[in-house]
Amino acid sequence: MNGRGTTGERASIEGGGAPPRTFRDAVRLPGRWTPVLLLAVAGLSAVSLLSQVLKHGVDLDVDGLNTLERWFFVDREMGIPAWFSTLLLFAAAERLWQTATAAKASGDRWHRHWRLLSIAFAYLSLDELTEIHEQTIPPLKAAFGFSGVLAFAWVVLAVPLLVVFGLVFLRFLLALPRATRWAFLVSAALYCGGAVGVEMLSAPFFDSAGVETVTTTVVGGVETVTHGVVIESVAYAAVAGVEEALEMVGSVLFLGATAVALRQRTGRTVTLPVAPAGDAGRVTAAR
Repeated sequence: MNGRGTTGERASIEGGGAPPRTFRDAVRLPGRWTPVLLLAVAGLSAVSLLSQVLKHGVDLDVDGLNTLERWFFVDREMGIPAWFSTLLLFAAAERLWQTATAAKASGDRWHRHWRLLSIAFAYLSLDELTEIHEQTIPPLKAAFGFSGVLAFAWVVLAVPLLVVFGLVFLRFLLALPRATRWAFLVSAALYCGGAVGVEMLSAPFFDSAGVETVTTTVVGGVETVTHGVVIESVAYAAVAGVEEALEMVGSVLFLGATAVALRQRTGRTVTLPVAPAGDAGRVTAAR
């Protein structure tokens, strides 16, 4: 198959609506949501870095700073940035699922690819909040002694999986409309570049600045020992901030791409729950 795909495949993926003509059109969420979400990414990243500079850079000790750091540091699970990223990924998974359902109903040969993408993003949303992948780090480090850029050892599993995933979806991507294809590729490059590439760059900072902690708790006469790592490094916080910002920007763009793909296929109005001020928060596809 050539890069344009066959006429039948293009028509099948494009559905009833006209395909987006530019990258901007291919990632545009309803109303003004795209710039609003990108501003939210910038705001969360700035507050995260500020909390680390105040706490570990200038050793400022004021009421509420620990709370600010706990809720807004981008490298913490169960914080506001993690919740924000989880919602973005889950929303993309939901739109992919709807697209898969519409594709199957129309007899599209690619409906299984849309469905698999939906499942993958549902998992990513869960992992973003709970950091399941980090559970693989201790056994991998114990078995192979990874350090340096491989200190976050889960990446040695992620890279081969990404290659396999890319090969499985190669023909699917080539059959997409040009602007949509670039929207998927750019958003994936940003997300994976942050999650894997910058994660590897941050690992040496983590190794050098991490201080191991041991906490002992006794519940019902049963003693539990928990090992952890405390990071007090502005440099690590800055690199981690770049990593998470790339992931969030990639998620915003991909959410836009999935919304456009769903609208294009179904021709239905796509809405978000609440519109930014001064906007109806919806667009209607041309029929």
